[in-house]
Amino acid sequence: MTAEARLMSFPGERVLEDAAFGRGMVPTRLYALLLPVWQVEIRADITEGEDFFLIDRFLERGLRHGALHSVDELAAFFALDRALVAQAARFLTAIGHVEESGGRLSLTPLGQRSVDDDVRYVVTHQDRRKLYFEALSCTPLTRAHYDEEVVTLLSGHALDRVLRSERHPRFTPILAASGFDRSALDRLTERTDRARFNLPVALDALESLGEELVFLPVYVVRGRDGLLVYGQARAGTAPDPELSEVCARAPELVNALDNEESGEEADERVQRAARTWLRDRGFDAVAPERDDDGTWSVSLPSSAFGENGLRESRIGTYQVTGTRFFRVWCPAETPRKRALLDRLDQRLAARRRVTRQDAEELVARLARQLRLEVPDLSRLRAGAGKTGLTGLEAQLARLEKEPK
Repeated sequence: MTAEARLMSFPGERVLEDAAFGRGMVPTRLYALLLPVWQVEIRADITEGEDFFLIDRFLERGLRHGALHSVDELAAFFALDRALVAQAARFLTAIGHVEESGGRLSLTPLGQRSVDDDVRYVVTHQDRRKLYFEALSCTPLTRAHYDEEVVTLLSGHALDRVLRSERHPRFTPILAASGFDRSALDRLTERTDRARFNLPVALDALESLGEELVFLPVYVVRGRDGLLVYGQARAGTAPDPELSEVCARAPELVNALDNEESGEEADERVQRAARTWLRDRGFDAVAPERDDDGTWSVSLPSSAFGENGLRESRIGTYQVTGTRFFRVWCPAETPRKRALLDRLDQRLAARRRVTRQDAEELVARLARQLRLEVPDLSRLRAGAGKTGLTGLEAQLARLEKEPK
């Protein structure tokens, strides 16, 4: 699969819906951006924490707290085969947890710390690995961005292909204002939440072997009161809180968005796109409308939806055009109720495990999106039965039995 094809596995419409109906934002723009990221190759003495093997845990606790100091004493106390204990002692010596002097075994400081924390700490000297820092403020990226099966970091020919592509969305790169700040490496040792940022327990003798600027594709939803950044790691289901905060405070990014286009030009563009969309579907008499919140919509009669028209699940959704968008709407309540059932069926079917709370939260969000009163699961189950959504009916019947 090419980097271009796997940039975003979800549409921009999904993040607009999450921002508007999951986060309470009134979205005004949607941008497809390439955020600059420093890919830093480091060399360091790495301390990482692992789970103990069962026998190792007991042997180290015996050395730490049981006044046991030899293979024979350990084997006798734990009723274990002496050869097995001797083999385990050699392994613990090899990883720096145990030392032997004159036939007497004792824990090293690393071994003592491991017993006290119930974590088997292992030190790798001169380890080489890559760390990632967003390049706007040199903040380390969280662990989710290290999953190469999900997250694409672009450089070289892959970046060139994306920038030359005519496919939509068209991604705009944001350039870093300065080089990598190597003091960011020193600050890593002060973090207490290392696991969250894919960092080991400790980094000693840390040095950078080189830095390369790569680019991370994201969607940015901008509203009147801020912006939200959606990356590949969460598949558009929730914004990235760290990147959202960083981007909101980055003048080079905010200025680039401010200079994108004037309000009048954007309004004219979205109206032209909406008229073209309506004309292509035979709704020449319908004109785009500006809603009270300043966004645009096209309001269609109930006859426009159904078996020979648009799917009712399109009601309340966004149609993206460039960095702007408009909503597809229907003022009639009955099609909106059917749209809620249809979308609920799609969403619940796509999830492996759904709790009653999950379903009720999703229903409330869809009801906000469709401007409906929030129905309870019983009413929805009855509606699913009437409209032939038997799978949804059965799933709601099961969820009803779960305690609230």
